[in-house]
Amino acid sequence: MKKYLLITAIAFLIASASSQEVNSVAVNDTISAKMGETLTIYPLLNDYDPDGDEIIIDTARSSSVNILSYTDSTITFKVPDYSLNDNLIIHYNHPDSIYYPPCRAHIYIQRILTIDTLNCNQIKTPIYPGNLQFWNGYFKPYYGFLYKYPYDEKTSTIYVQDIWIGGKDQNEDLHLAAEIYQRHGVDYWSGPLSDDGLAQTDSINAGKWFRTWKVAKTEVVKHINNYQNPDYQIPEAIETWPAHGDIKQADFLAPFVDVDLDNEYHPENGDYPLIKGDESIFFIFNDHLEHTETGGLPLGVEIHCMAWAYEDTKGQDALNNTIFMSYKFFNRSMQTYYDTYIGLFTDFDIGYYGDDFIGCDVENGNYYAYNGKPIDGNGQSSHYGENPPSQAVSILGGPYMDNDGLDNPLGECDEGINGAGFGDGIIDNERYGLGSFMYFSFNPFQAMSTPKYADEFYNYMSGNWLDETPLVYGGNGHPVYGGDSLFPTRFLYPGDSDPCNWGTNGLQPSWDSLWTEETTGNHPNDRRGTGSTGPFTFEARSVHYLDIALVTAPGGQEKNSNDLLQEYVSQIKQDYLLHPEEFGNQYLNIPEETKTTSKLLIYPNPAYGDIISFELNNEQEAQYYIYSATGQIIENGNLAAQKEHNLNIGHLKAGWYILEVKIGDRILHSKMIL
Repeated sequence: MKKYLLITAIAFLIASASSQEVNSVAVNDTISAKMGETLTIYPLLNDYDPDGDEIIIDTARSSSVNILSYTDSTITFKVPDYSLNDNLIIHYNHPDSIYYPPCRAHIYIQRILTIDTLNCNQIKTPIYPGNLQFWNGYFKPYYGFLYKYPYDEKTSTIYVQDIWIGGKDQNEDLHLAAEIYQRHGVDYWSGPLSDDGLAQTDSINAGKWFRTWKVAKTEVVKHINNYQNPDYQIPEAIETWPAHGDIKQADFLAPFVDVDLDNEYHPENGDYPLIKGDESIFFIFNDHLEHTETGGLPLGVEIHCMAWAYEDTKGQDALNNTIFMSYKFFNRSMQTYYDTYIGLFTDFDIGYYGDDFIGCDVENGNYYAYNGKPIDGNGQSSHYGENPPSQAVSILGGPYMDNDGLDNPLGECDEGINGAGFGDGIIDNERYGLGSFMYFSFNPFQAMSTPKYADEFYNYMSGNWLDETPLVYGGNGHPVYGGDSLFPTRFLYPGDSDPCNWGTNGLQPSWDSLWTEETTGNHPNDRRGTGSTGPFTFEARSVHYLDIALVTAPGGQEKNSNDLLQEYVSQIKQDYLLHPEEFGNQYLNIPEETKTTSKLLIYPNPAYGDIISFELNNEQEAQYYIYSATGQIIENGNLAAQKEHNLNIGHLKAGWYILEVKIGDRILHSKMIL
């Protein structure tokens, strides 16, 4: 995989001496270069001076491009291994002249875009191969609102979305990676880490992996039906699907269906990407280079993300207005982190940025923004005007809770309110949902302002303000701004969504009305916030998951957009909770009319020996498949025509797996804990 930079030189000069004006003309230059390449350019070849004087390069400098040397006519420099953009400034003047100011050339370095766009339903947005999403600061050609809703308009509901993660090592030292707008630097880099416990990477690896892979369901179906056809051209994203890591990296990266069962990805033999929904975009990033945004210590976390969506389908309004992002967090280090939190930062802009409100729904596990005025903005094309939508960020399923040897029940006033895996008969598969929600702004009160350092980001994720005061119920959540210090809480502006008062540890707050921005008396403005999930123990060499839904509800419907928004989220969450680990997966090699899935009962589960057992209802031959947590087939075989079956799993590493049994056109499956 090779990434390229487009270098465009734009130079100009208006020079004068006494009353005589002399113009040197510098003509645009365009150079293509591989990232990390050392390059020599000749910027003067197409420049000239009307008086016939010789033009030379006087100086050359850049803020981040490494200029190795320059002569009168050449500049030699190294293109960054990993860079979003930069400009190279060249100064040159006439020889032996002390009167003429130097010519000035700007060389703008712009990456040839290696990003893809989700655009199969009512939302259209580019997906970047890094942490920050939907942001207009990555590439100058993309300046403008990016998270388009509806897809064919200039209006948008989200400005920036990204991931924070932080935990403490055995010495209580905080390791944290987070970004807001990359004002001070970056904490995340593209690509996987080494899988040898050292979690190594470098800028060359980051540049190599600065891309996304977009695959549609229609492409996969066509590939399945045509891969043996000599005239068939495999789509680039399917052909280069990053199923395997390079030397020292993990053997398996992007999930795929191993048709020929050789544990290797060979699309020419029929293997294909295991995508979600009707359109998926996959990318990998990590945190193990210098953290210049937060100054935090790195964790050695490798993050796989699949952004995906369903096609616009009549009668499926909730899915038509939603995109999903499924994250896997691999701890590639040898270090275990305690009290780990994962945070989601969102800067909402419901059309015009300056008239929004924010809130959260505890039971539905989401935080959201909505217009604070009946009419959005002042009539510009990027403003919604009448009937603006509402936007939610829903945590469908977060990281696994630490083991307690129980199948924790549903219906309690605890994490089961909005988590996953509760009361399903499986021990220790419970996953967090939304655990807290905070907001912050460019506030003159320092304790409620934008975080700058690692410990400040961690405070927000753990439900504390920057001065370590806990979020409290009422006002704007801080005792200085009307909050009640007798009632610490985890959720800001929950309205009526926390009937058992889980956020206040079961205590009934002394607040006369529902706690919202309106009842607080706030004025609409720019809104941003952080929803977090945790705490959990992030063990060395382990993997955790985060599935989120970005849901938009239109205005001007029978229900107001806020009520409709929560209805959409509830519908999606109900579907998700049926099969959290498989939600959105497309088993494209199984015709829909013959596909039947049922739950397989295995015991003991979790396993406490080398053998697991299960029964089948009829005596006929079957096949079994064991999938790893990353979706790879790691074992398969045949089952005899009998009801009772035993499988030896003693050779498998501790963790969770999916056991799938195929009997004719029927599929049975179960999560398996070892």
